[in-house]
Amino acid sequence: MQRLPADALLPKMTLRARAVIPDTEGNVLLDRTHDLSKEGFYWFPGGGIEPGETAEEAVKRELVEEAAFQIDVLKPLYLSENLFVESGEYRHEVILYFLAAVHARLDTPPTDLRNHEWHPPSATPRPLLPPDVAEAVIFDLETGFRRPLQHFVCDERPAERPA
Repeated sequence: MQRLPADALLPKMTLRARAVIPDTEGNVLLDRTHDLSKEGFYWFPGGGIEPGETAEEAVKRELVEEAAFQIDVLKPLYLSENLFVESGEYRHEVILYFLAAVHARLDTPPTDLRNHEWHPPSATPRPLLPPDVAEAVIFDLETGFRRPLQHFVCDERPAERPA
């Protein structure tokens, strides 16, 4: 466990919405990390929810901005909470994952282009993060996404500060 400076008592909180978009061949749309300072990994496309915006509105907006895709949000799948330290910053990230489908590709290019690739979630060239959501998608892709909303918590909170 990492220790934090004495003034870092509360985590930085972020709220995100992401899309699980399967194709007919067992692949899902993934976003490959674009941060060259980190080891490569994949996660599901989407991003931050802005104040006054619903999670569904956010994920639709993010897919237009990042991939020029208009999507239909079909149902909520997962609620993922991640408490961790990254680059010395204590973070608490809450992510809502939605099952979605692309219904149109826009003629205009994305305004926030990302490295999107289609892969089977069980065979990505690099890790698919977070691992608990990756395992759930593999299971649900095989069983037709029939389960109710699943809640996952990855608790990597830093060690307590000394008294």
